[in-house]
Amino acid sequence: MPSISFIVARSFPGGVIGDNNKLPWRLKSDIKRFRQITTGHVVIMGRLTFESIGRPLPNRTNIVLSRDSSRTNSSGINLDEGTQLYWTNTLEDALLVADIISICRRQDDIFVIGGEAMYELFRDLVNRVFLTEVFADVRGDSYFKARFNRKQWRLISEEDFSKNQDGDEFGYRFSIFERKERRNRYEFVSRFFTDKVEKDAWLNKQVKTHKSDISAYVQDNLDVFQEAGASRIGR
Repeated sequence: MPSISFIVARSFPGGVIGDNNKLPWRLKSDIKRFRQITTGHVVIMGRLTFESIGRPLPNRTNIVLSRDSSRTNSSGINLDEGTQLYWTNTLEDALLVADIISICRRQDDIFVIGGEAMYELFRDLVNRVFLTEVFADVRGDSYFKARFNRKQWRLISEEDFSKNQDGDEFGYRFSIFERKERRNRYEFVSRFFTDKVEKDAWLNKQVKTHKSDISAYVQDNLDVFQEAGASRIGR
């Protein structure tokens, strides 16, 4: 299945990621990097993060995970060819939508972009973290305080950036961490089915429309799926 990645900016050393649902700094270059990394992909966020952004991120599939069951996808799901918005109420539903869309587009990465509750919810599934650490002593009310033990994580890259006059209010460090033992998700689609007519209809449409892409994905990863099936039988 597609891999889960985090993309997050926090203060260093405090670990603050937000204050009153807003970023407590201005880093133009980091926003540009965020856009470059996530454009064209599925991004998953909580309701408060979506409201702080104020709109669906363009050229991305925006999945908003919220406890508010009144939110529906009955209208305006496809905003345009490259921008989509889906509301979901559970982790399983969010992953189902993200996986199907990513597989149809032959994308290997799904990005969780906040806030604090979302990072906590997906922490056991994440394989890669794109981490910006802002050298600033700021106040906040939401945090990302994960530590990356070198026994479990490898540092892929790291680069420091200085405060400048081009829109970066503070200096910061950008790092990429990757889990040494990849967390694979091999769940049968039937586990995620509910009696919601709306979701069943959406899934049937996606599978039918993109049948060739899904078949190609399965063929490309057949050895991985077979290995996963063997491990299940062995348990």
